[in-house]
Amino acid sequence: MTGHHEAGDWPVLDVGGDVGALIVHLAAVPAGGELEAQPEGNAGARFHTGVHLRRVAGLATPVALFPAVSRGRYQILDGAGLPLATVEVAGGEVATIILS
Repeated sequence: MTGHHEAGDWPVLDVGGDVGALIVHLAAVPAGGELEAQPEGNAGARFHTGVHLRRVAGLATPVALFPAVSRGRYQILDGAGLPLATVEVAGGEVATIILS
């Protein structure tokens, strides 16, 4: 786990209207320590977030949090831009996916 810190408390999210959030649980911290998301069909609108170790059920688990995401369908990409999953984010809700 060199180079990555374990985050303490989960952040407070302010979602509502057309804005939701996305939590991605991973099996390992990706090379580069980040994940990207892009609205489906719009590669020019990519955005990224860090992957941090968080306590989930007592275990240090790699987690990426996208705290403010406009509602819509998104592709989750690894650091090399390869697609890992597709997810729907609804306004006012927190979407969660688990990648193994």
